[in-house]
Amino acid sequence: MSFLTPVSPSIKSLDTGGRVVHAGSFSKSIFPGLRLGWLVGPEPFIREARALRAQVLRHPPGQLQRTAAHFLSLGHYDALVNRMKSAFRKRRQAMEEAIVQEGLKVAGQGGFGGSSFWMEATRYIDTEELALRLRAEGVLIEPGRVFFHPGTERRNYYRLAYSSIPVGKIAEGIGLVAKAMRSF
Repeated sequence: MSFLTPVSPSIKSLDTGGRVVHAGSFSKSIFPGLRLGWLVGPEPFIREARALRAQVLRHPPGQLQRTAAHFLSLGHYDALVNRMKSAFRKRRQAMEEAIVQEGLKVAGQGGFGGSSFWMEATRYIDTEELALRLRAEGVLIEPGRVFFHPGTERRNYYRLAYSSIPVGKIAEGIGLVAKAMRSF
């Protein structure tokens, strides 16, 4: 059973009226402190965005910009992204297999890419309490209550991330999640 869905084209690639802006950054792929990113969009929008940025922050230091440009020009960024995609694909597959093996429930259909699964526990499990129990065993989950509109919170949803977990530890961690749920 696979939770992966086919890759959809980017919204920007479908834009024929110049109304979509594509924004990106190197914060997750290289490192957060770099604070460099990009915008792709209509020229009038870019002009206004530059003016706004100039009011808030003149520009990132030139040395950082030149270093990032050199890193990109040598193809290191593309190689890094390809290695990350491969690693994330393996981790996602390991997480997916462990979820199925342990009988946990994925909320929704999953999707292509990303770095986590949105999960649903049985209605009587409070995932904030579950998170505390699991933390004591070295397993971190993100309780889902904060992702709901105030007054409509559901305490039995949670998020399982895999981007920084070694493949060999994923099944063990999912097993601990399932065991903790059974103890409720």
